[in-house]
Amino acid sequence: MLAEDKIETAKVNLALHSDFNCEDAFRIFELNGRGFINQCDLKCGLNLLGIYPTDHEVRLLMKRFDLQNQGFLNYADFFDMLVPYEKDYRNMVENRLPNSCCPCRCPDIFCCDTLCELKNVFNLIIDLENDINNNRRLFGTLRLKFREIFRLLDCPNRGFFSNNDLIIYLQKNGIFISNKLADLLFIRLDRSRNGNVFYKDIEDELQTLY
Repeated sequence: MLAEDKIETAKVNLALHSDFNCEDAFRIFELNGRGFINQCDLKCGLNLLGIYPTDHEVRLLMKRFDLQNQGFLNYADFFDMLVPYEKDYRNMVENRLPNSCCPCRCPDIFCCDTLCELKNVFNLIIDLENDINNNRRLFGTLRLKFREIFRLLDCPNRGFFSNNDLIIYLQKNGIFISNKLADLLFIRLDRSRNGNVFYKDIEDELQTLY
């Protein structure tokens, strides 16, 4: 979770750059105004930024941010990838106007410092997703059962658990983290973004990507 916090801090630093807006960033990856980014687009855009992930790492990014399992990232998915979860920062970035003259796939729309921050966010996310996937393989080796993990979190047997349920479970097991870290963990698990985590969310998160 400390890595998630580090990424969130990097996102804040990016959001504070006055020339950064998510629409122009999206256009670095989007092809011909289609309104979505597929796996090939994502890799091409990262290459334009000077980041050269493997195909496996690109698939990990898609797994993490393609919340609806559509096979592509829409603008909302991309926004979540780069913008802090705190409302004030999200509003700040959302209210910035894009450059109307920005051509598709043009990283030079941002100043050098902003591009460095943007690259830093992507690199941190790629590193984290690699680490998490390695841990998923460990879980598989230990033969941990997804339904058993979910049952422990869903103590009232409602078929889902809330942020508060997650905090209570962690505290019962001697894990005391800040509210911010708990929120970051819950946001990661809550793929439907409805305030509750269902079994399918846990299964998606813990399933190893080979």
